[in-house]
Amino acid sequence: MRIGLFTDAYLPDINGVVSSVVTLKKALEELGHTVFVISNHKSSKISLEDHVLRLPGLELKKFYGYKMSSPFQFEAFEYVRNMDLDVVHVQTEFGVGMFARQCAKNFNIPLVYTYHTTYEDYTHYINPMDLETVEHMGKLAIRSLSKILGNGAQAVIAPSEKTRNTLISYGVNTPIYVVPTGLDLSSFDRNNLDAKKVKEIRSSLGLTEEDHVVVFVGRIAKEKSIDIPIRAVAKSKDEHLHLVIVGGGTDEGYYKEIVDEQNCNDRVHFVGRVPKEKIPYYYAAFDCFVSASMTETQGMTYIEALASGLCVFGRRDEVLNDLVFEDKTGYYFDDENELVEKFDLFFSKSKEQREMMVNECIAKTEPFDTELFAHKALAVYEQAIDDFSQAFVVEKIKMVDDYVRLTVQRDSDREPIKFLIPLDDFFDLKISVNTILDAYLVENYLELQDFYKALKMAQTRALSVDCTAHEIEEYCLRRLDVSSEDAQTIVQELEQKGLINDRQYAMEKAQVWHSYGQNSAQIRNKLYKAGVDKDLIEEAISTLEETTEIKNAYAVAKRLVHNLKEQSNRMKRQTLTNKLVTKGYSLDVAKRVSESFEFDEDDSKSLELTIKKARRLYASFEEPKRSNKIRIYCLRKGYTSSQIDEILEGELVENQ
Repeated sequence: MRIGLFTDAYLPDINGVVSSVVTLKKALEELGHTVFVISNHKSSKISLEDHVLRLPGLELKKFYGYKMSSPFQFEAFEYVRNMDLDVVHVQTEFGVGMFARQCAKNFNIPLVYTYHTTYEDYTHYINPMDLETVEHMGKLAIRSLSKILGNGAQAVIAPSEKTRNTLISYGVNTPIYVVPTGLDLSSFDRNNLDAKKVKEIRSSLGLTEEDHVVVFVGRIAKEKSIDIPIRAVAKSKDEHLHLVIVGGGTDEGYYKEIVDEQNCNDRVHFVGRVPKEKIPYYYAAFDCFVSASMTETQGMTYIEALASGLCVFGRRDEVLNDLVFEDKTGYYFDDENELVEKFDLFFSKSKEQREMMVNECIAKTEPFDTELFAHKALAVYEQAIDDFSQAFVVEKIKMVDDYVRLTVQRDSDREPIKFLIPLDDFFDLKISVNTILDAYLVENYLELQDFYKALKMAQTRALSVDCTAHEIEEYCLRRLDVSSEDAQTIVQELEQKGLINDRQYAMEKAQVWHSYGQNSAQIRNKLYKAGVDKDLIEEAISTLEETTEIKNAYAVAKRLVHNLKEQSNRMKRQTLTNKLVTKGYSLDVAKRVSESFEFDEDDSKSLELTIKKARRLYASFEEPKRSNKIRIYCLRKGYTSSQIDEILEGELVENQ
């Protein structure tokens, strides 16, 4: 097989991507395959030597001296064409990576993409002022770009399950294969090292055999969280505990300031950059390895440390699931306090007990054998080539609202296939007539056709009728017969488009209903039935004007008062208050309205009518029982004894 490895970083640079590419190239060649590396160099000319094609590039000193090339390398196309590649394997995302994708498209070659770096963890490099908006927008851009690049390949290689899950969360639906990067770990075998040189490294730092020395190897950057082991050493009561930091980087000064603040300069040692061939000696010279980084996609330094027989200390992270087994090959920690405890536990063991852990540590590195790495990569290449052979060609494109209807054809099929894809996906995938779409991608969209149909209908409903998220979800479940998961996804889509907004719904409906005369209790109940969150309901209710609430209550009181006859005004006010409360108004509003209400009749006129009615009701009774009944009847209607007596005595005088 003829394989092209495209990468922005290659020898003599040293980093994880370079190590992976070098290892893969060597292992594939040992299996008899022809491998080309397409990278760049600090020059304005193209060079080709020993199957390594170097494109013109510029050195980026602020980024550890990495080199960047323009993706537009017209002269280099002919070089790649002559390589007659079976597969393009792109390792990076930018200059050379973009050139690789152009080559794959122009020469009709299947593309495999390895996602080495979770760039979302590195946004602080473009956000030195730590602005929340910049951070948010940066992460969104990275997720979007990662999705586009992943879905633009026939296969994606993830170095760990953690990376695979991250890509899936971004929306990558290309087949993702977990292939841990192979490492030539023979150089970390202590039997292959000069024991004298190992001792010299330890003694050069003024460390004795009695000292308990922890080593960190890697780039000195903030995302590595080296401050945690520094603080752990400072907090530890173990006077023999030391931390050796091997590596260089832009944030070395930042960590040295922390060492000064913690007053532990005598126990934290910065070694600086070390040549690659000497790294194994720095592992072998010390007692264990530590890293507090949460941004590793595979954790190659953990693997190197284990291969050196070192117990490793790491923060709880998916990338360590198959490497660190508590108290066997290492220890987990969340903060410096727990790290201090784990250091004490490890160093409390005898040298013999610690030596027994060495073999278990080394055994955990067996899956990273370089030959196994090459075989797994070849299996991915073969699958990608097979998928590519089953690909479809786009024949027609038609815009349909927020979707695009594609007509695609495959040589092995008699009839073309038509299906919808979202407009955003159409532009992200850069589809045009004659674009080649993989079978898995087409099949994925075919499976989504019912979902897209339901989404369109739900969108139409949201545009025509004011709806809450709950109402749209119920509509999807009952009318469109979609699954609960799809219904929730549709709701999320419509929320992102701004077609449904529960907060806006609650605010607007509360005001409208209030203007129609409905009180806060009625509005609260209606919003609750519409599925609005309780907090949003209360927020909407709090915006209602009290003057409108009182006005509405007064209007209700005017309708109620017609049924309040033969009662004293005091009783009418009390009855009005009770009825308004029953209608949902607050006690305060009900009292204020009833107390301010002006009745058409005064108590004397209504009392006369009440007495007349009482006389008719108790006409069959003899005096004085009849008068007593009349008096009780009027008292129940809210009139006072003095008011009743005044009317009754007046009538008695008139009758005499």
